[in-house]
Amino acid sequence: MADTRELPVFAYIEEPKQLQEIREYLNKNEAVKLNPNGPEDIAANLIEICGTLHLLPKWAQDVDVILNSICSLIVIVPAEKSEAVVTAFIKAVSPEHYKGVGWGSHAGHAVRVLSNLFRGYSNLKNIQEMTFRALIGMCSEAKLIGELACDLETLNEQFTNWGTPIEGQREILRSVHRAFIADSKADRAANIMTVLLGTYTETDAAKAREDALECVRSAVVDPKSFSFDHLERLSAVKALKKSDPLMFSALELFVSGTLKDYQEFVKKNPKFVAEHLRVDEAILLKKIRLLTLMSLAEEKNEIKLDELATQLDIPADETLEEFVIDAIQVNAISGKINEMTRTLVVNSYQHRRFGQDQWVVLQKRLVTLITNLKQTHNNVNGVNRQIEELSA
Repeated sequence: MADTRELPVFAYIEEPKQLQEIREYLNKNEAVKLNPNGPEDIAANLIEICGTLHLLPKWAQDVDVILNSICSLIVIVPAEKSEAVVTAFIKAVSPEHYKGVGWGSHAGHAVRVLSNLFRGYSNLKNIQEMTFRALIGMCSEAKLIGELACDLETLNEQFTNWGTPIEGQREILRSVHRAFIADSKADRAANIMTVLLGTYTETDAAKAREDALECVRSAVVDPKSFSFDHLERLSAVKALKKSDPLMFSALELFVSGTLKDYQEFVKKNPKFVAEHLRVDEAILLKKIRLLTLMSLAEEKNEIKLDELATQLDIPADETLEEFVIDAIQVNAISGKINEMTRTLVVNSYQHRRFGQDQWVVLQKRLVTLITNLKQTHNNVNGVNRQIEELSA
């Protein structure tokens, strides 16, 4: 039996009477032909009822009420029979039958009920994991994945709690990734795929080809991602060099290439963006221009606007200024345009690669910062002593 302390109560009548009323309601649909009473065993009774729930969204006005009523009965089923009942419920209340976006949709109603079941079965790990998998799918349909606790820390805690084997973890991570993609959360989707690929080692990297391809694709098309060199260190991605050299070349392009390199790549592979990356080319053009700007910023902190326009293939007018403003807003660089000298003055920038050289620079900057803070602290103490001496 589920932990009913975790669940709201939806009905106050005896279970047999509640089951009978649900059956009477469902029989209003001509396609449903349930025995008015059904089996005496509550588990068997509910399994019969669940077999009709896929029809509910097509005709009923009170979908949420009926689902909540059924949920309140499911959680009192004895533990040894619960899995079969929950399995039947999940099969019927699925994205295939419960559609819509938002909490007010049929899919939203299903998300609420599945959430209740998830909380209620905290003491039955296998059922809770099964319910969580169903929740991911329904949240994807309802565009509510942002409402589900599926950050990496929580997922890892759940995997440990459930004892989920590595392949099961991968299946859940893939589902979460698909849900984030469906909800246009490309940055979170890219993070999930990176974690997924991190579960592979050199031993089984060859089996991760499809995951590796999706990981690279997600990262490349994510408008908020500008650093990709960490992907090159993953065994599964390294394996693409042999299994899919074209996708690996595309990754290298976004790791260190420029707009000119991108244009040459697309010219040689005109169908690659549409068929393999599956994204509007305008998105990639903007991204590679931002990456090219970051590379220029690494080389010098003052860039002539005419040179910048040439490198980015953008007219040296308001269009270029708007592009620079966009680059600052997405934190690709920090700086400003000097209209007098017709230059872009760069104060800081994101690194396209963050390796040993960048760590050395960061360490030097931190040492300098600490030294300056110590000096400031000493100066303040000195001023305070002078004030105390004058006041004495």
